[in-house]
Amino acid sequence: MASTVPINARRTRTRSRSGGHIAASDTLRRRAIDVLTQAIAKAVASASDETLADIVGSEADPRHALSVAGRDIAPRSTADFEAMRSAREKTAMFRADMAARSGGMLERGDVAAMFGVTPAAIDKQRQRRQILGVPYGTEIRYPAAQFVDGEVLQGLKAVLEAFDDMNPWEQLMMLTTPLEGFGAQPETILQTLARRPEPKVLKQLAGLAAGWAA
Repeated sequence: MASTVPINARRTRTRSRSGGHIAASDTLRRRAIDVLTQAIAKAVASASDETLADIVGSEADPRHALSVAGRDIAPRSTADFEAMRSAREKTAMFRADMAARSGGMLERGDVAAMFGVTPAAIDKQRQRRQILGVPYGTEIRYPAAQFVDGEVLQGLKAVLEAFDDMNPWEQLMMLTTPLEGFGAQPETILQTLARRPEPKVLKQLAGLAAGWAA
C-alpha cells in the first residue's frame, strides 16, 4: 500500500532525525575533546624531560605520543607502579638492542662533523628523510649503520620515504631485521644497501617498506 504521508513531510522528518544525530555526535566530540585536553594537561605537567622529548620526537606519530604521554602520572597502586617500571625497562632494553643492531648511536654533532656541515643541516636532512634519527633520551640520535665511509647509504632515502609516518624506532627495527631473498644469507636492509644493489632491488626494498607502513 502506498504511503499517504506527503513527500515534503517525509523529507522534513528525515532531515530532523539526521540533524539530531549530527548534533549529538558533535556534543559527544566536544566533551571528548574537553576530557582529553584535561588529561593531556595533567600528563604534561607530570612528565619527565625524557617523556617530553619522546612526545616531541613523535610528532609524526600521534598514537605513540598519546601512548607515552601519561607514563609519569603518579600510579594509583603498587601494581600500577610495577607495570610502569616494567614498561620502562622493556623500552630501555628495546632501545639498547636497536642501538647494538645498528652499529651504535651517533649524536647530531658527530654526524655534522663527519659531513662537514652544521648541526642544523643534519636536522634538515632528517626532516627530508635523507637520514634516520630516533628520539633517544632528550635528543635525537642517529644509527651509525646508515653511514659508510662518511656517506649516507645509497638508496636509503627511498626506503625512508616509503616508511611514510611510521614511528622512527619501528623504522629502525625494520631496517635492522634480517630478510631472506636479497643475498646468499639473510641480511638487513641496511646491509643490502651497503652493497650498493641494482635499481631493481632498491625498488623491491622500497616496496617492502611501503607495505610495512600500510
